[in-house]
Amino acid sequence: MDLTDIKPVDIITHIEQNFNRSQATGLNCLIFLALREQTSVAYQHKEYCFEDIPEQIIAWCDCMDEHDLVGLATEIANGLWDENIAAAVEPGNAETQSAQPIEDQNQPTLLSDY
Repeated sequence: MDLTDIKPVDIITHIEQNFNRSQATGLNCLIFLALREQTSVAYQHKEYCFEDIPEQIIAWCDCMDEHDLVGLATEIANGLWDENIAAAVEPGNAETQSAQPIEDQNQPTLLSDY
């Protein structure tokens, strides 16, 4: 695939199929740092030594314009957020709630009871 043919959806697909949470978070950090520092993602990759992120992905990111790069970072963040939501609602992760009896406190509860 030619670098100029890469679209954010191609990178998102690759991330979903091949990256773990740490790699996706790291790539997002590199993208945001590159945008903030007005450098390339490759420069940030070299600076922070995120060796678990393939250089091919870094090269793909650097071929994008700023608008597409922000969109890619947003999609990565949304994917991470969706993982959090999915983990929170999985039946195995939910705490079971059971009814607890209300203990009698033997104290007046209304001002009129005084």
